[in-house]
Amino acid sequence: MTEGHGDDTYRYGCIRANFSSNVYAHFNHAALYAHLATRLQTVNHYPEPVARRLEAELAAAMGLEERQVVVTNGATEAIYLVAQTMRRSRSAILQPAFAEYADACRLHEHRLAAFYRLEDLPAEAEVAWVCNPGNPTGAVLEREALLDVMERRRETLFVLDASYAPYTLKPLVEVAVAAEMPNVVMLHSMTKEYGIPGLRLGYLTACAALAERIGLQRQPWAVNTLAQEAGLFLLRHRGDYVLPVEELLEERQRMAAALQQLGVVEVWPSDTHILLCRLRMGNAASLKEYLAERCGLLIRDAGNFEGLDERFFRIAVQSVDEDDALLRGIGEWMSF
Repeated sequence: MTEGHGDDTYRYGCIRANFSSNVYAHFNHAALYAHLATRLQTVNHYPEPVARRLEAELAAAMGLEERQVVVTNGATEAIYLVAQTMRRSRSAILQPAFAEYADACRLHEHRLAAFYRLEDLPAEAEVAWVCNPGNPTGAVLEREALLDVMERRRETLFVLDASYAPYTLKPLVEVAVAAEMPNVVMLHSMTKEYGIPGLRLGYLTACAALAERIGLQRQPWAVNTLAQEAGLFLLRHRGDYVLPVEELLEERQRMAAALQQLGVVEVWPSDTHILLCRLRMGNAASLKEYLAERCGLLIRDAGNFEGLDERFFRIAVQSVDEDDALLRGIGEWMSF
């Protein structure tokens, strides 16, 4: 799906605060920019066909073997690689969810089913796609319940998208634990963790046999030179990129209460910085256009998530000042 995602700032003249992408927008990237400026000459040469150096450093950081890590062009490429590896399988997606799971499955001729609770995973599913923490809800599945299902359903491959793991304090299935299981592949996003969506950098982890099987599907040179350089730099300076999770969760709680007080918005429970909201009047597309054109604020119209409708929108909380501007903008739209 090339349209309908968040962060479509390219459609608008001037966006001063972006709530539509689930990415923390307030890291100071000055050191990264300076480093990449010294590496610009590398664009005159091909990158590593496979990002082995970055895979080695990621593996070391997580206590895994290099063979258990596959670096990809964003977590989205990892989704498509898994779907390609499991071509023509029976796939079940925990909904509502990122549309690329279904799009990748359709491209590779999967038979698709939806389920809305972990305990309702279809018995015939050969692949289960589970985003945890969830998108667009921000909710976290109970760790022990998820582990129990993955242990009992050894014949099912679980694709566990952990892109939003850095944004919660809830207990999650650990990377090392998942990598020991022969039926689990975990997806990760440096985009989300370090706030670099334009560089498209992700990776997957799994047991060595599964990771190598998936890795065989990737195209050479899929991750460009500057993205690989950025990944290495960020890993070596990850102490400078610590997400203020407690602050974000406190701000999420404040924003949820403030949105509810507007009287026109219902807010879903969340365990991350993400808030899924439903309008009691009007539609999200109208609100989005008003906020973008009149206020320079961008939200995510969530009406294209399966199981949701045109009243739903999603935000990722940002700074207090930006969030207050959003509250004012929604209040103005209500009286427009």
